[in-house]
Amino acid sequence: MINSVCADTLRAAGASSDKVGAMEINCDAGEVSREIDDAILPFVSACNVCCGAHAGDEKLIRGTIQSAIHHQVKIGAHPSWPDRENFGRRTMNLSAAQLRETLRQQILFVKSLVEEEGSELHHVKPHGALYHDVRSDESIAATLLDVVESIDPTLAIFGMPNSTLAQQCSLKGLPFVNEGFADRRYESETELRSRNETDALISDPADFLLQLKQLVSGRVEDVHGTIHDLSIETICLHSDTANAVQFARLANDFITA
Repeated sequence: MINSVCADTLRAAGASSDKVGAMEINCDAGEVSREIDDAILPFVSACNVCCGAHAGDEKLIRGTIQSAIHHQVKIGAHPSWPDRENFGRRTMNLSAAQLRETLRQQILFVKSLVEEEGSELHHVKPHGALYHDVRSDESIAATLLDVVESIDPTLAIFGMPNSTLAQQCSLKGLPFVNEGFADRRYESETELRSRNETDALISDPADFLLQLKQLVSGRVEDVHGTIHDLSIETICLHSDTANAVQFARLANDFITA
């Protein structure tokens, strides 16, 4: 049931119109706390579980996996540059071999925990700086896909539409899921606003729902006022941002209304 605050916000955003088909919601998880994950997971259909390189530990990650299984949420691995100091949000100067090895270890770590809990890994979604790097860097994107193929070529890849990663998945015949962001502002069609900018994150519920509505309708407006056509299949929410739980409820209420 939509609570009164959510209902008021939905009405203000005009949430009842321009709905287009079914849309999935995914969230990054296993990064901050079990309490936050437990509050968000009932409202999403997929989660991207931290692999321990940028945040989290085995206890938190396993607990998040258990909660995801309980709520019948699809589980993905969320590998990153091994950079806990910066939460995986800075590109590191690793060789292709070093990057390949850390990604392999990270994905296999989460995959093994998922299987120990009696479920299966569904997808892989890179985190932070790695997510942005595979958007345009052919070498880094190829390294990630080589690792995924070597582990399980049936794993879906979540990423930015019209990106280098998307193109390489198409060429390799790998399943790719086009992703949009309702809690982040866009710099352009394929680039999110840098977190160094004060307006990079969306914190107001009305602004969140406005962008959510745009994404579900197949478009997004960037910070320069340009509207881009953007065909997506899943919308990401970040568990480490303000209003994360409220946003998960709002997104679920909007999409399932």
